[in-house]
Amino acid sequence: MIEKVDHIGIVVEDLDKAMKVYSEGLGLKVKLVEESEEFKVRIAFMPVGEVLIELIEPVGPGMAQDFLKEHGEGLHHICYRVTDIDKSLEEFGKSKVLKLRDKRPRPGGAGSKVAFLDPESMFNVETELVERKEEIM
Repeated sequence: MIEKVDHIGIVVEDLDKAMKVYSEGLGLKVKLVEESEEFKVRIAFMPVGEVLIELIEPVGPGMAQDFLKEHGEGLHHICYRVTDIDKSLEEFGKSKVLKLRDKRPRPGGAGSKVAFLDPESMFNVETELVERKEEIM
């Protein structure tokens, strides 16, 4: 069901500043910048091999803004790529060891569909699932 690690999400206060650090400092190239109304964030995707770094700047109330207020900038989540998110949620929903935060997928970045697991069932690691129709790389 899980194909690979899709991306690692990092919450930042200033997306433009963060993109500059990752671009000029690490030599990464920004492939896509967009705003998500669903999550109230601006996001930038930067490929590193087969994994994306997702820089996340909160622009309104929501999960990312809550995280920034409570923890400051830093590592927010890991995201796993799945082929069929509806089927994955159905299967994971039957698990005796996992709990779902989202029972149905929501719109994600770059036209994807995403859903989150309950972090308590994942050792307090915010865990996202994503189904992509198009590659960002």
